[in-house]
Amino acid sequence: MSQVREIKCPHCGEWTLWNGGIDDRCLYCSGFLEPQRFSREVEIKVNRELLKENDYLFIKPTDGAFTRWYKSSLNSLRWTVYYVQIAFFLFATCLLVLLSLMAV
Repeated sequence: MSQVREIKCPHCGEWTLWNGGIDDRCLYCSGFLEPQRFSREVEIKVNRELLKENDYLFIKPTDGAFTRWYKSSLNSLRWTVYYVQIAFFLFATCLLVLLSLMAV
């Protein structure tokens, strides 16, 4: 359930309804009610897309069928190795904790 509250518009100074969303606009002047928050969210989204596009294994629409398969296979392998490493370190940590408790 969303609560509807009132907030004073930073542009026109009128009190207007506000749902708490980043893209809520004033009912009188159509200005953003939280312009700093909105611009920050847009900046984060753009930076995330740029990082994804600059990735070496990013699958582009111009890639051929073999290149798409190759990149998706390498991405899957990369994530599998990442999670296996995490599982190994968790196992080693638990083993060391158990051994240290048994030595006491």
